[in-house]
Amino acid sequence: MKTRPILAAGVLLWFGIGLAYYYAYHRPFTPEFALRALLAGRDLLCTALLFVIAGGVGARLLPTLSVAPLARLAVRAAVGLGGLGLLYLLVGSTLGTGSLLAWGLALGLLVGLRRAIRTWWQDAAGFAALWQASGRLGRALGWLSAVILAAGLLLALAPPLAFDALVYHLSLPKIYLQAGQVTYVPEITHWGFPQLAHMLVTWAGALGSTHGALVGWGMGILALLGLLGHLAEGLGARPAWVAVAALLSGVSLVTALSSAYVDWPGVLMGWGVLLMLEQWWHIRDQRWAVWAGVLCGLAFGVKYTSGILAPLGVLVLVFGKADWRTVARYLGAALLLALPWLLRNLLATGNPFYPLLLPGGEMDALRLSYYQGFSAQATWLDAVLLPVRATWLGIEGGHIGGAAGYETSLGPLLLAFGVLAALPMQLSEAARPLRRIAAVMALGGMLVWAAGGLLTGHLIRSHLYFSLFAAFATLAAFGFAALDGLRIGSVRVGRMAAAVAVLALGLSAVQSGLELAQRGVAELWGGGLDAQGYSERNLGLYALVMSELPRDGRTLMLWEARGLACAPQCDPDEVIDRWQHDLARYGSVQAVLDSWRAEGFEYVLYYRLGAEFVQNDPEHFHALDLQEVEDGLAQLPIVHDFNGDYVLYALRP
Repeated sequence: MKTRPILAAGVLLWFGIGLAYYYAYHRPFTPEFALRALLAGRDLLCTALLFVIAGGVGARLLPTLSVAPLARLAVRAAVGLGGLGLLYLLVGSTLGTGSLLAWGLALGLLVGLRRAIRTWWQDAAGFAALWQASGRLGRALGWLSAVILAAGLLLALAPPLAFDALVYHLSLPKIYLQAGQVTYVPEITHWGFPQLAHMLVTWAGALGSTHGALVGWGMGILALLGLLGHLAEGLGARPAWVAVAALLSGVSLVTALSSAYVDWPGVLMGWGVLLMLEQWWHIRDQRWAVWAGVLCGLAFGVKYTSGILAPLGVLVLVFGKADWRTVARYLGAALLLALPWLLRNLLATGNPFYPLLLPGGEMDALRLSYYQGFSAQATWLDAVLLPVRATWLGIEGGHIGGAAGYETSLGPLLLAFGVLAALPMQLSEAARPLRRIAAVMALGGMLVWAAGGLLTGHLIRSHLYFSLFAAFATLAAFGFAALDGLRIGSVRVGRMAAAVAVLALGLSAVQSGLELAQRGVAELWGGGLDAQGYSERNLGLYALVMSELPRDGRTLMLWEARGLACAPQCDPDEVIDRWQHDLARYGSVQAVLDSWRAEGFEYVLYYRLGAEFVQNDPEHFHALDLQEVEDGLAQLPIVHDFNGDYVLYALRP
């Protein structure tokens, strides 16, 4: 009948009018939620664009790679992200960080790599098959992991709170974007650390993203997917999910998903090295050793201490009876990919390893002795029992009593299952090399870690070695697999181990949910808190002070290192030594104040609680006369006194 199209259109119109009329008076969400969801969608799309392009780059560079689909998906993206980071270092340093350039470059790559991107994305279908083979244990761990990852995403989309993110991880990209160029930032000595992940954050920011933590979250997803697919192929889905649980049962790695730190990028690159070394072991083709070296160099570009992977890879090659040409090409590839960061530092400061080892730039000999003079806290007991003490005594952001400052909560499963990897078990010929490679990297890495901890307090910190944690998680998977068939009477030990894994990951998921509630993420999305209110709720007076700082002149901060909110109008006390350093350099308080005026500072922000903390800890900080500080600053007019905890002074009358 001819009336049917008219009738159908009328029905659709009726639905449209009815729904519009109803929801005009019964809004399902607040305008604040809608706006935040739109902005979050924009940030996710801008960041995802880089990941998609990276997958295409990796598919083009690694067209033939016979590994599990999820492992192939992840390692191609890892290689591509590394390449994009280096590309943006070059582009941002020469042509600039403008939005039009960033979009033009991204869209050009997207169009040029469209077929490679399609090839790369096809491997994502491998997750469905793996999920089907996961069984009840794997699915339980999978759902708990999803809860943790979702909580991490919501936190990554909230205003940043993590200390080092406020000091430099997010401050540097912000400064680059405002300056319109990737350039030397003398006021932040951490500028000298490799910045592969920071380049991706800067590029995403130039595209429009305002949440740099999404880059680390995305690389964490890739690391977990890659490890999952890799281990499932050799050991089965259940042990593979236990490896994921071993990583996500620790508070520090869960926190790192949303903190904008470079921990998960290190895990991703470290896992890639493991995968490529296994490929070389099976196939004995030098190109896989070269790709392992490439990923070592990219890992170095994430964090200096990830350079530990290079010598550990040499050990693997030696144990695998590689010839000297293979080893040389492996090391050559690692050095080539690490070289851009060393050359950048050398050109800007005269020290390729700035701000470490040698004076250069803002790190003169006086400051270097202070920065690297942190006394070793580890003892022979830490060296001998490193995995045990790092697990039991490590606390996120601190340490217990007189224990060494591991400052990282690793969770119980890496140790509980990892040591069991030494148990006899039935393994296929294909799986045996992976256990050997992971063991060499894990044991060799712990030896370096222990030696570093005995030399200086800095090098005992567990988070410096996250690039090794894919190897640790791999051993945990083997340890869990070793329990299959083990019984005590009628009790199956494997089932008890599965319960332990679910319990540990479940507690981690509960903690993630509680963190969302405690921080007020629901209120932020619902409109009960704006960004400033959220920051003040979690950072206290600091957030209020940052919002009140004057914008008509530069501010020098004393004993306050977090400068993101006011960058580049403020100069944070990043090394917590500005007063002591300048007093030793200029000789008197008046000369110090005059030097600050000469540098163009209009204001001084004095963080009294930070100064008191330094004064009360002479073991880890230079001696400080607090009365001398306050007498010296008292000659300056007070602009704003924030309850005595922060005091803002005017340097010029």
